[in-house]
Amino acid sequence: MIGGSVALGVRRADPEVSVVGFDGDPASVTEAVRRGAVTHPAGTIAEAVTGADLVVLAVPVDRIPETLELVASTMDPGTVVTDVGSAKAEVVRSAEKVLGAFFVGGHPMAGSERHGIAAADAELFEDAWWILTPTTETSPGAYATVTAMVTSLGAKPVAVEPEVHDALVARLSHLPQLAASALVEVAAGAGDREALLGLAASGFRDVTRIAASDPDLWLAILRTNRPAILDALAGLEGRLRGLSALLVEDRWDELRLFLQSARTARLELFAKPSYGGNPITLSLLVPDRPGVLAEVTTAAGELGANIEDLNIFHSTEGGRGRLEVVIAGENKASELRARLVELGYHVDQGLPE
Repeated sequence: MIGGSVALGVRRADPEVSVVGFDGDPASVTEAVRRGAVTHPAGTIAEAVTGADLVVLAVPVDRIPETLELVASTMDPGTVVTDVGSAKAEVVRSAEKVLGAFFVGGHPMAGSERHGIAAADAELFEDAWWILTPTTETSPGAYATVTAMVTSLGAKPVAVEPEVHDALVARLSHLPQLAASALVEVAAGAGDREALLGLAASGFRDVTRIAASDPDLWLAILRTNRPAILDALAGLEGRLRGLSALLVEDRWDELRLFLQSARTARLELFAKPSYGGNPITLSLLVPDRPGVLAEVTTAAGELGANIEDLNIFHSTEGGRGRLEVVIAGENKASELRARLVELGYHVDQGLPE
């Protein structure tokens, strides 16, 4: 579904682009061609990646490391590679061993409980966050290539360290999946299935919808991000034990405070963030070396500065280039400028033209 949606979205943005597709299941490739996601079917990984400008690995996350080795052994030098796996630390470590600076880890925060090419949708990523995980090894050019693809799909790229990503998605995605599956099992064991379905309210259906997701896909995710998920489960287990104690001991005032606190947090969590202020352009000369872009975007993330746009201009003489970063709000732009100056960059600041 994710790979097919990427292909459909790329072709929607540029109908003339050539998309070569490979899948271990030939029927999936045939369907991808029929739906217009793939322009050229490939019979092997080598055939798929030869001559490619950008390779997108949309395979189960626990299969990415072995697939990376196959891609690295057959692709052209300088080809940019990204993935869509929902665990990043292990994937990035494996990728940089075989691809070096030309790999950019990625994870689109979009999807559904459906799977397969039949569920692919060109608009799946509209307004969705797309997490990228550059490191100090990442080539600025590779990062720019992947960012351009992400924005062409209508998604919003954001740079996060691989380990931070894994801790976040363990709580925001992986833990909810396990909780939803556990709730369904508890409810299903309560009695007659037909009576259960008849009584199930919309709240139960909403909370447990993701329990219908592909178990093999989720097993791969849970195996790959196990440490972070265990930590998240421990936190939930402790909170549930605390709630049980409140009920047993008739501590209703404390229970109300818990519910009110959770309500407030939920409303604030999904409130649309406000990035007020004029867009300010920071322009800086940067050396042509891996890690520059990650250093700049990490500095912005640490300060809470929202990057609204980013452009890289390569020097014809080589060695140096110019990076333009558009930041929302003069205060945040000034804070980021000061931080980049501390890091040794010469930064010009002004309103975008």
